[in-house]
Order: sequence, then C-alpha cells, then structure tokens
Amino acid sequence: MSEPTRRLAVLGGGDPAAAIRSAVDSAAASLVDRAEADAVVAVGDAALREAMLAAAGEDGRSVPILPVGDGRHAVAPDLAADRIAAADGAGGSASAVDGFSRVAHPVLAVDGAGDGRRRFAAADVAFVTAEAARISEYGIAFTDGESVSVRADGAVIATPLGSDGYAAAAGGPVVSPGGGLSVVPVSPFTTRPDTWVASGGVRVTVEREEEPVALVVDGDRRGTVEPHRTVGVEVATTVDLLSATAE
Repeated sequence: MSEPTRRLAVLGGGDPAAAIRSAVDSAAASLVDRAEADAVVAVGDAALREAMLAAAGEDGRSVPILPVGDGRHAVAPDLAADRIAAADGAGGSASAVDGFSRVAHPVLAVDGAGDGRRRFAAADVAFVTAEAARISEYGIAFTDGESVSVRADGAVIATPLGSDGYAAAAGGPVVSPGGGLSVVPVSPFTTRPDTWVASGGVRVTVEREEEPVALVVDGDRRGTVEPHRTVGVEVATTVDLLSATAE
C-alpha cells in the first residue's frame, strides 16, 4: 500500500502563488482545497487573513499556515517554493510542514456590538470616533482586573500579527508571537499617553453619552458601537503560522 501524500492548499494569486503551486507539483504532493489540506500556503496578506479567519469560522478546522510574502511574519516566495519543492511528497500531515517551525498566533473574536453578530480579526480591532473633531471616552478592562479610562479619537487592540500596523502607527509596541495583545489609544487627549500589552482579552466600553463610534475589524468598518455598550475582544482560537527553519 502506498504511503499517504501531503495535501497542500495554496491561497492567493499572481506569479508568487503560481510558483508555489508549481513547487507543490514538483514535490509530488496533492494540491487540494483548504478544507481538505494538511497545511495551507497563504500568498499575500489577504490570503493570510482568509486562512486564519477560516480557522475561527463555522468549520473550526485549524491547520498550519505558511505565510508567503514580504511581511514581518512571512517567508520569501523563493525560499518557500524551494523548501516545498525539496520536501518528500510522502508522509501525510507529518511531513506537510518539513523545513518549517510553528508559532501559535491568536485570532480575535468580537462580541457585544449589539447586533448579535460575532466578528473575527486576524490583525486588529479598532474603535474609531466617526464624527470629525470629536473626542470619545473609552473604558478598557483587562482580564487581570485592571481597568482604565481614556479620552481619545479611538482605541485599537492588535494581535502580534497586526501589531506593526495601525497599532504601531498610533504609538503602540510591536509584539512578538506569543507576547500578548497590543492595546493602544488613538490620538489620546493627553501629553503622556499609555499603551499596554494584554496577556488575555479586553473589554471596551464607549463611555461618552453622544454619538456611536465605528467598529473597524481588520481594516474594514463592520458596524457601530452605541454609547455605554461594552464590547468583548477575546482570543477565539490560535493558528500555527510557519516560518523557515535554519538549514
């Protein structure tokens, strides 16, 4: 009886994705849909978010993801293609990630926005004052019992994957994998703003008594949050992202 074959899914388009698919063929592996794969190769930021959010979606099926591109957590396309092409095609899921190490990254769940919908974020969740020239007030409660109140244009909670994006632009720390969540007020109304690294989820309350604020998930506006409503931002699941090991 023949040995099982690695099953890889490749998400994304363009020449880099085509090169990865060619490398899968060279490795005598099977190119399959994500739902059947032992590992997923995500080419580009959009494909990476798609793969991570799928792990927190209805099927809840989590497999290792190899990010390919030029991002902080991604593997260069040429290196990814070379490692995949050089791997033995047999061995099933155990060999699907040969030549790569795993690091767990969180996917966030957003609950309590008021419409009964649960939203997921791979990079960040932001609360943003929708009306120009208005300062909002946000209460932020951490799982260790600490709570703070900030006056600012917004607040952002970022995973390590997203901590070098909007959160960093707002003055927050860049967090290494496994280091927690970056919590940052956006344009705070103070000369000495604080930022935090949360070990778990946070609960954010819009404390002002006027207009709602916009809820932005992974860069897309996904509704509004009314004054005095508390929204929970928790780790829904973790996904193993792959990085190249030293040869």
